Amino acid sequence: MNTPKFSQWVKFTHYKELDGLSFPGVYALAHFSSPPEKDSSIHASHTIYIGETTSQKLSNRLYQFGRSAFQKKNGHSGGHTYSRVFLDNKPLNEVPDNLYVAVLPVDKPPKESKAYIKLVERLAIWEFFQKKRDYPSCNTA
Repeated sequence: MNTPKFSQWVKFTHYKELDGLSFPGVYALAHFSSPPEKDSSIHASHTIYIGETTSQKLSNRLYQFGRSAFQKKNGHSGGHTYSRVFLDNKPLNEVPDNLYVAVLPVDKPPKESKAYIKLVERLAIWEFFQKKRDYPSCNTA
């Protein structure tokens, strides 16, 4: 099994424009110095985090990431890691212009959805690891 296709990358500041945010699912964050190519993989070296949510909407989880990463508020450990790794633990008033997100919304029955989301997230991290021999910089083992 290969990782399913995610949405196109959009700037994190525009994540609310993505389709399917009312569903749970898997998401990836990346840094790009210029807009990514249309079919850029989530396994590219630009990827800095791969996460999932099974019990809430993707929109809620991305909001929590932003609050934790940029405002240093509780709610998302990956956001706190992002703040530490890329922002020297300093709160920001603006989202970094180079931060992008891609999502994979999952619209399945709850038990099936949860199992599928967990599988896809781990598979995406595994495929990244296979290419880079390391985890994305904001994922911990």
